[in-house]
Amino acid sequence: MNTSCWAVRMRLPSLEVGEELAGRLGRHTTTCLRCQAEAARYRTLRRRLAGLADLTYPAPAETVDLVVAGIGEPIDGDSSDREIPRTAVAAAAAGAVVAAAAAAGAAVVIGLRRSRAA
Repeated sequence: MNTSCWAVRMRLPSLEVGEELAGRLGRHTTTCLRCQAEAARYRTLRRRLAGLADLTYPAPAETVDLVVAGIGEPIDGDSSDREIPRTAVAAAAAGAVVAAAAAAGAAVVIGLRRSRAA
């Protein structure tokens, strides 16, 4: 791999959707088949990830109830009644939703890699 190929590979991940390499790197990419292929892979990845922005996965209805119940249970036999701030409940519920979204995103990326490898 020459210096231009290395520079192209370092620059490709930071490009915005629709942005192309300019100058020396753009000229190199027009003649280097490896860099063209790498640029095409990044364009495909960006296009597929942009399509994921419209997808929503609602959390199951019982998620908030389960989180609240888990937070409200006494720890190690502590039977004192405690008030749980709403912000703590909201933060826990938000964390559960973010974790579910991250898992869904990881599953999509893995699926894309497997389909590309096949």
